[in-house]
Amino acid sequence: MITALRHFLVDSWLGRVLALLVFASFVVLGGTFFGIGGGAGLGGDVVVRIGGHSVTPMELQQAIQRQIAYAIQQNGGSPEILKAPQAREELGRAALRTLILTREGEVAGQRNGLTPSDDTIRAVVFSMPVFQDPTGKFDPQKMEAVLKGNQLDHQSLVNETRNMLYGSATTFNFGQGMVAPTAQVDWMVNFFTHGRVVDLIRLPFSLGDVATQPTDEQLKRYYQNHLWQFHVPEYRHARLVVMTAGSVAKTLSVSDEDVKAAYDQKMKDPAEAARYNRPELRTVEVLAVTDKTLAQKIAAMWKKGASWESLQKQHPSAIPASLNDARMTDFPDPMLGKAVFATGAGVVSDPIQTAAGWSVVHVVSVKPAYQANFTDMKDSLREDIANARAVPLLKERTRSLEEEVAKSATLDQIPADIGAFPLAGTMDEKGNIPGGEPAPLPGDAALREALLQQVFSQKKDEPPHIVTQPDGSAFAVLVDNIVPAHQGSYEEMGDKVKEAWLDDARKHAMEQRATSLYQHAKTDGLRRAVDGQSEASLLQKDEHFSRLQQRQDVPALILRAAMEQKEGETVMLQEGDAYWLVNVTGSYEESPTLTASLRQNIMTQMAEAYRADLRETLGMSYTRSAPPRHFNAGLFNDINNRVFSSVSGRLGQ
Repeated sequence: MITALRHFLVDSWLGRVLALLVFASFVVLGGTFFGIGGGAGLGGDVVVRIGGHSVTPMELQQAIQRQIAYAIQQNGGSPEILKAPQAREELGRAALRTLILTREGEVAGQRNGLTPSDDTIRAVVFSMPVFQDPTGKFDPQKMEAVLKGNQLDHQSLVNETRNMLYGSATTFNFGQGMVAPTAQVDWMVNFFTHGRVVDLIRLPFSLGDVATQPTDEQLKRYYQNHLWQFHVPEYRHARLVVMTAGSVAKTLSVSDEDVKAAYDQKMKDPAEAARYNRPELRTVEVLAVTDKTLAQKIAAMWKKGASWESLQKQHPSAIPASLNDARMTDFPDPMLGKAVFATGAGVVSDPIQTAAGWSVVHVVSVKPAYQANFTDMKDSLREDIANARAVPLLKERTRSLEEEVAKSATLDQIPADIGAFPLAGTMDEKGNIPGGEPAPLPGDAALREALLQQVFSQKKDEPPHIVTQPDGSAFAVLVDNIVPAHQGSYEEMGDKVKEAWLDDARKHAMEQRATSLYQHAKTDGLRRAVDGQSEASLLQKDEHFSRLQQRQDVPALILRAAMEQKEGETVMLQEGDAYWLVNVTGSYEESPTLTASLRQNIMTQMAEAYRADLRETLGMSYTRSAPPRHFNAGLFNDINNRVFSSVSGRLGQ
């Protein structure tokens, strides 16, 4: 059930649509804020004005940092999402929009006489759990420690609390009684809980039977008929020198005292310490059923060596779930969590009674609890400090690089101690070396794309010059050789021509074989079509497909065919490097327990989406009463780029 619900909310297209409905309410309006008056007449201390209020650079910087932290959290703790070029602008806009709506709520509250008193603000602060001791009482010393750890003062806390109260009163508390329409919920539950039982077979082109080798005449004719396959792209040899925040960081020295101070600071902050101190983790496989007798049967078979996958096929009513590196709190049922952590590595448990029925657990592996110490963390902390210090140095180092490039027409005399690193190589316009492998270009996708564009737009032997990127990284290019694109001759491409001919012949042979099996399967079913044939070993029987539990081992086209064709039908499809035959043999419904959980989740998600729409409408009405003015686009871009330069340095880009 855990895996199923996770797939619904994260991997399924409709789960993503529901999440997008909520997210869209936070970004769609953002577009209306970026066409408003320019920054004429503004200094560098105001990003945008709302009524008598201003969004300052420091507020925007902190908001973007919070937005980045939230994005990483939503991505399972991985920063990979930040490497997408479009993420920088989208996250920056989302952060600015949140600030604007906060200010709009404040203006609307003041306009309607909603002004939180000092007593109200004090009561809210005293009730915040983060400032309370274990007995639930307000602890002023704990408040001071939290504020200091987050580089905040008392006035900042008061301001943030006041903004929160304004937002609650004017925007975020509206629509709490909203419920999802029953008809829509029923349709979605029905859509996701009806699955298909399928027989299928994958027939790779490479298995096509080609009895004879091609003659020279056949190969020449194939070459003449497929000239486009043997076109040699333009290749350029270039010398490059690249500087990023990460490369500058590698030139910086960080003292042991600074590293120890950073370690002590992190360990004093409970939230930071929790990132490094890890409890015991377990990777598990679970099968959940409603009947104790069935659970005992599954446990007995599992203990005798049956695999998790085979048990799922033998008992389709059992709900599978798998968790990697799970904490005890990751298990929704406390009894299940306790039982999992009482079971040893490699052991299958006896049936465990839970609130939803019975579960059997196989503990695949155990990672013991880990307490971070200074010795383990000092290298990563030293790198973090260096990355943070490199960001403000990047512009200064870029000026030094510019001076060195001006003195070195061949880019072979650039000092290493400024943080620039040289590289050279031959590549085509797609960034591949002559052998076809990707060239080892540095940085993120945006930097690699910029490097390629410069290499293929710069003239041969043109003096190198510095090119800077939005994140502050810089590079220079010298193109010293160009091999023009040309049509490869038959003699030059002989081996490739033969391999292409054979690939085409194998594909044609497999197409004929797949068509023959398909014609048989249309009348007798796929099992009879391959019975006694060499392809019988490739047949996958009684495979279960549903929209709720997306399978990653089958292409999307095949999944769609399994769900959309009628029971008893067989279809032949080409996907990737193979033909597929798909025969729907039956259908099934998810368990009542899973269906009930799914219904509750859909109702919650849809209600939140409707609430978000209501808040969006309120936010639009507030902006009409007090529209944002004097947006300083240059200042916004500068702050956003600087924040992400710091992130890029931390990621070693």
